[in-house]
Amino acid sequence: MSLYGRPDYARTCRHLGVPRTLPRSGVNVLVRPIAGEAETFDACAPYPLLHVPDWRAFAADLEAIDDLVSLVAVVDPACAPGRDVLATVFRDRLLAFKPHHLVRLDPSAPLAHVHPEHRRRARRAAERVEVEVVESACAHAFDWVRLYGGLRARHGIRGAADFPEAALAAQLELPGMMLVRAVQDGRTISIATWCVSGERAHYHLGASDEQGYAAQAAYAVFAVSLPALAARGVTWIDLGGAAGGVAVEDGLARFKRGWANDVADAWLGGRVLAPQHYARLVHGRASGTWFPAYRAAVAA
Repeated sequence: MSLYGRPDYARTCRHLGVPRTLPRSGVNVLVRPIAGEAETFDACAPYPLLHVPDWRAFAADLEAIDDLVSLVAVVDPACAPGRDVLATVFRDRLLAFKPHHLVRLDPSAPLAHVHPEHRRRARRAAERVEVEVVESACAHAFDWVRLYGGLRARHGIRGAADFPEAALAAQLELPGMMLVRAVQDGRTISIATWCVSGERAHYHLGASDEQGYAAQAAYAVFAVSLPALAARGVTWIDLGGAAGGVAVEDGLARFKRGWANDVADAWLGGRVLAPQHYARLVHGRASGTWFPAYRAAVAA
């Protein structure tokens, strides 16, 4: 099972809601109170992706829920079925959220597909930093929390990706979490974390400090990470997409695309679980593509 499908991972997302494991499929969702509504709740997937091992069982779970208004999730491309199946499960909202950059690894040449400019930057960065694949990720929790805190301040991270410090540290203790770090003058200046499950892996989170940005250390970290993943038997990697909730051509997307050799849509799905209650909540609100609509801004 993907790390994103594990209940212990869902527990690190408690800033989004209270974890609940659905009984038939074993899928984990996060139950959230709806503002202004007493004892009224909906659910979302853990950040960043919903992992579903059995779509038929998951559909049966949704049919049986009687205490939630709606569910919204971005589906893990690693387990996504065809659009027809998704449209049946998420019958109230289904859209291609944003493209995810994928790596289909050649174990004999895991960097052969990488863009030449990325390889050049990685070589230059390797002259400035030392890169290590860490055996015990949790041993570097202090540095990871420090770097991610800097990233949070630099980019104003809010919402789902705004993990509390304790959650960031707890994620490093989960099975399948691989940490790769760059060190300069004895100081950790860049870290990438990877969720590994059999032949598949996801780029989870990464961060650098000012020293790391100056050294372009993230390039060196990725240049070590891909061969390390190949050595562990990984053949497919999801690097994710652009930052935030829209498909934009930002620096992060360009960085990821240079390491990738394929692309796939990540689907956003919404399901109304209590139609009458949902209709009352959305009355007078403009949603556009937002789901659930009652969490969008009130119409002027």
